[in-house]
Amino acid sequence: MSKILVVDDNATNLTIIKSQLEQWQQIPYLASSGKEALFILSENSDFDLIISDMHMPEMDGIEMSTKIRELYPHIPIILLSSLGDESHKNYPGLFASILTKPVRHQVLYTHILNQLKQSNKITSELKKESQTHATKNLAHNPLSILLAEDDSTNQDVEIRILNKLGYYPDLAQDGREVLQMSEAKNYDVILMDVQMPEVDGREVTRIIRKRKGHQPIIAAITANAMQGDQDECIAAGMDEYLAKPISYKKLAALIEKCAGKIKELNVVARNESN
Repeated sequence: MSKILVVDDNATNLTIIKSQLEQWQQIPYLASSGKEALFILSENSDFDLIISDMHMPEMDGIEMSTKIRELYPHIPIILLSSLGDESHKNYPGLFASILTKPVRHQVLYTHILNQLKQSNKITSELKKESQTHATKNLAHNPLSILLAEDDSTNQDVEIRILNKLGYYPDLAQDGREVLQMSEAKNYDVILMDVQMPEVDGREVTRIIRKRKGHQPIIAAITANAMQGDQDECIAAGMDEYLAKPISYKKLAALIEKCAGKIKELNVVARNESN
């Protein structure tokens, strides 16, 4: 029996697919939105397959699947799309299968079996590789990280990526929390959302840079990708800059770069003390 997550905002569709999966001796889990699906996965990502509707409010099947692919690349996704909707063709490789509604039971069953056969072969290997990479990364670059992010979906994405890299960051949900937490603890790296309530990321950085003593590496994380915005972040005292949407590769590269800077600073500090 395999665990299958079904995502659809239509309660009737969820009930129908749940009944079918149970008849086929599978274990269905139900989510009525992309956000709920991401939350379920954040609690337990040990799923063998995801079946998602294309059209859902707030977060459609493509947006949700893109986030899932970044965080859980080993889980195949079957997309259920309406007749005539070809927007998914702009995202090759995102879905294991794309089926047009209404889907005949036998067709869905065949695609589910095919995906489960393939995923079962590679899931354990991917998990082992991920755990090994995280262990090596943490051993080479042990870092204390503060994540400053007020959006719950972004929090989940970024925390899951950091967990995969072997890090378990503290979380601040607004600028004032960042100031309080960074004063109470010497963080190596602060991943700073630029747009935050209370005090924005640039102002928080200016305040931190005026403090005496320990100074963390501060990396801006922002939805704005304009050169002027990057220049403003650097001028405020930030060391690095990362534009959203966040992906595993982009955040992993940023953390590695920050770790390299910290090592350089430590070498300089040791030389100056000798």
